[in-house]
Amino acid sequence: MVEALLDNPRALTAKVATVLGGTAVERPRLRGFLNTEFDPFLNQLFAAGSVTSREAAEALEGHPGFVWLADEPRPSELGAPGAERLPLVVMHGMTAATAVHAAPPPIDAEIIEVRSRSELGGWHEVYCEVFGGDERGGQDWQRIHDALGPSGDRSLLLLLARVDGSPAATGGVYFEPHVAGLYCFTTRERMRGRGLASALVHASHAAAQARGVKRALLQATASGRPVYTRAGYREQQALPVLVSRITRAPQAS
Repeated sequence: MVEALLDNPRALTAKVATVLGGTAVERPRLRGFLNTEFDPFLNQLFAAGSVTSREAAEALEGHPGFVWLADEPRPSELGAPGAERLPLVVMHGMTAATAVHAAPPPIDAEIIEVRSRSELGGWHEVYCEVFGGDERGGQDWQRIHDALGPSGDRSLLLLLARVDGSPAATGGVYFEPHVAGLYCFTTRERMRGRGLASALVHASHAAAQARGVKRALLQATASGRPVYTRAGYREQQALPVLVSRITRAPQAS
């Protein structure tokens, strides 16, 4: 089940590598790609067996990134506190049908598909604010959007919710032939409680239905899980992941 729940992010990370010229990681129990110096979401590794925190940190080679584990590690496998110990986060693999059974509740906002550079700038601004991301990753996202977005192969859809014209919440969908993976759902703290996340999920499902994609999946945080449950998602399995948010200092020109 873990493999199936992570097939979509694995495929997305591999496609991003073709755009950004990423480096393949091929270790005995870890596979994936390092694609950027700035954004952990764009660097993802996947374990095929027991992996310690130290091994995960070594495989990341100083990059920020996610290392998805095959099983939740024992405390002894996490290692001693320090630079080589990565925080363990338990995500929740969830799936849903994309069929839209009813119109979403009305919201005082507009939901748009990101197309222009200024719209992408607003999307990335919210994304960085909520996730604590590095604004220097914006150029990487521009290249990805150019290649995979509406002017590229259309496998990636970025959605932006705006309140009174101001960027307020984000979402993203990566499409494969039979599944849509939902990612990067964020809402600015002062904009929460307005139904923006639910509206973004509804828009994601509608876009999937328009492409004939009937199944969606995502990896939810504990705080985000109730939003997705209300949208029809059901948890399939807990997914442990080691997360490094280290970003490298800018190189001298």
